[in-house]
Amino acid sequence: MDESDKRPEKDRRIALDARDWIVRLASGDVGEAELQSFKDWRDRAPEHRRAFERERRFWQELQQLDEAPRLPRRQAAAELRARPAISRRGLVAGGALAAAAAGIVAMPRLERLWQADFATAVGEQKEVALPDGSVATLNTDSAIAVDFRPDLRLVRLLAGEAAFRVKSGAAAPLRVASLGGNSDTRDAQFSVSALDEEVVVTVAAGRAGVTAPAAPDAASGPGAVELGENRQTRYAAGQRPSFVTTVDSDAVLAWRSGRVIFEGRPFASAVAELGRYLPERIVMGPGVSPQLPVSAVFSTREAVAAVQALARTQGLTARRIPGIAIIIA
Repeated sequence: MDESDKRPEKDRRIALDARDWIVRLASGDVGEAELQSFKDWRDRAPEHRRAFERERRFWQELQQLDEAPRLPRRQAAAELRARPAISRRGLVAGGALAAAAAGIVAMPRLERLWQADFATAVGEQKEVALPDGSVATLNTDSAIAVDFRPDLRLVRLLAGEAAFRVKSGAAAPLRVASLGGNSDTRDAQFSVSALDEEVVVTVAAGRAGVTAPAAPDAASGPGAVELGENRQTRYAAGQRPSFVTTVDSDAVLAWRSGRVIFEGRPFASAVAELGRYLPERIVMGPGVSPQLPVSAVFSTREAVAAVQALARTQGLTARRIPGIAIIIA
């Protein structure tokens, strides 16, 4: 076989590898080691990067056509993942359209993993050392990209939630950019969450300034909202930050020690918070009082038991269908 005959076969293998990575990255269960393996493969040759981009565009187009209900797609994806006798490559090579229908086209997740330097899977938490000696702690299902420059220590929060212990003394501020806004500090301990199209910034110690809307590399201006210890603000994409409020930062950041603390939180909001630590979708049936206040402390490592306990407070039950849904009714 001469080189001209070998080339199509090589291209086909690269395309299969790219599809394989699409499936793995969109599964929601990718740790740091596997993410690094993907980046090593992607950067190994220009052909790899081009093949992945082609496949990514293909899956995006399929997702735009996919209007199937969420629960059946999750169920189909779970069934596909539960078939170890079939290799991933065999799965994607023989069933690309079935994979799309099964919801493996989780493009928002795929997009952020494509950009991320560090990420966590659902239920995972991770501490990351930044280039300057600062520390970022990523909560469940979160991702950040790091871009340190001489004039700016930039961290992009792509999704989820992260807490930062900032090393002081640097000439440049540390900035966390998310949803079109920036949180700048030189010495703070603070957290930034980007959930449901809203960013919440909480300072536990030190000071930070929050500016929105603003580009990630924009110069810091005089219009920033200033936060001190136990202060919090929030903003939606394209909007200015809200008024500063006083909070218990220990309660807000309790997730770092594996806990969530609810003090008068509406039932539906509390359930949604616990749902961040679970792979299943939580569905509420009739008879649920979503605004009923909840005050409790739960372990994030026992999120299923916590949801069941919350359900019992309303005389309800939480039925779990592993990998698919938890139904409260």
